[in-house]
Amino acid sequence: MLTDLAESQLKRSKILLMSNGEEPPLKRRRMTTFGFLMLPDDLVLNCLARVSRMYYPMLSLVSKRFRSFLTSAELYQTRNLLCRTENILYVCLRFFNVSNHPLRMFTLCRRQKSSRNVLVPILYPDSLPEHLPGVALVGSNIYVIGSLIKNNASSSVMVMDCRSHTWREAVSMRAERVNPSACVLDGKIYVAGGCTDLDATNWMEVFDPKTQTWEFVSSPGEEVCREFSSCESIGYDGNVYVESMRTYGLYELHKGRWREGQSSLARGGNLSSRCVIDNVLYRSRSWGIDWYDSEAKLWRELKGLENLFGIRTYGRTTKCVNYGGKIAFFWLEKVGYNKRYQKTNIWSAEITIERREKGEIWGTLEWFDVVFTTNEERVNLTHVFAATL
Repeated sequence: MLTDLAESQLKRSKILLMSNGEEPPLKRRRMTTFGFLMLPDDLVLNCLARVSRMYYPMLSLVSKRFRSFLTSAELYQTRNLLCRTENILYVCLRFFNVSNHPLRMFTLCRRQKSSRNVLVPILYPDSLPEHLPGVALVGSNIYVIGSLIKNNASSSVMVMDCRSHTWREAVSMRAERVNPSACVLDGKIYVAGGCTDLDATNWMEVFDPKTQTWEFVSSPGEEVCREFSSCESIGYDGNVYVESMRTYGLYELHKGRWREGQSSLARGGNLSSRCVIDNVLYRSRSWGIDWYDSEAKLWRELKGLENLFGIRTYGRTTKCVNYGGKIAFFWLEKVGYNKRYQKTNIWSAEITIERREKGEIWGTLEWFDVVFTTNEERVNLTHVFAATL
C-alpha cells in the first residue's frame, strides 16, 4: 500500500501528464518534481509503475534520476507485481534513400499535450545491419538478425531490450545470411533462407533464448531450399509455416518434419502481414482484414470495419499484430500524386475483436490516425511488434 504522502505526490505528478492542452506553471512543476523525488526509491517505483508507459519518454526528460528509474529492472518487476503491464507497439521502417542504417525502429507513444499517438524514433548502434535483416520479438527483447554489414553477409545478432531501449550483442548464428526470414514459436526464434552459400543443411536454424544456443533444423530437401531461399515465415498452431517469395508455395514444419502446407492458407498476401490471436490467424490487406477458418479451410472477412477500409488503405503496404488480444493495424500512405510523392504517412488503428453467433468474428474500430509523417518518398513498413512491459 502507498502511504498518504506517496498517494498525494502521485496525484500531483499526474499534473505533468495532463493531455488537455493546459500546462501547470513552471514553479509548481519544479516543486512537484522535487517533492516526488524526495520519496524513498521503493515509493517512487511504486508510483511510476502505475503510470502508463506511453508517457515514459516525456518523463525521462525530467531528470537523470527519472531516466534511471524508468529504465530499471526493478520498475518492470513492480509493474508486473501490480498487474500494470501494458502492450507497447514497435514499428520498423526502411528508408531506401538512406545509405547508412536504412532500417529504423520506432515506438508508439502519447504526443505531448495531446491525446493523439505518435511514432518516436529509438536510438540504434552503428553495428546494426546495412540491409534488411530478420527481426523477431521474444519477451521484452527484439532480435535483429543477420543481413549485410560492410557489404558482407553476416551471422551477427543484435538485441534491443524494450524496457530500456539499450542494445547488446547476442550469440551469432551458425550461418551467414542476407535478408533472412525470422519467426517465433514456443519462445524460440526460427530463421530461414538468406544463405549466400546455399546448402540444404543450413537453410534453417533455431535459437533458444533460454540456453542461448543455435541449432540447425532438419531440411525439407535441396530443391525446396532453393525455391525458398527468399521467404517469409510465421509460427501458428504449433507449426512453423514458410512461404516462398518466388512461387508463393507453402511448407510447414510439424513436430520436426516438413510437409507441404495447405494452399488455402498461403493464398492472398505474404506471411509477414499476418498475426495470431487466440490461435486464430489474421491477415491484413489493403482492402480489409480476414481471418482463417481452420475447419472450413478458407479465409473469411473480419466484419464491421467498413468505415476504416476505403481509399485510405487501398493499394497500400499493411501490417497487423496481436495487441493484447486486439489487432493493431498499420498502413502506409503516399500523399501527392504529381510526378513525385510529396510525403509519406504511416497510419495506425486499434481494433477490438468479438466472436458472434454462427462462428462469425467482428471487429470494432476504437481509433485510427496518422502516427508518423516523413518527406522521404521511398519508405517501406517492414515489421510491427507488441511487447508486454
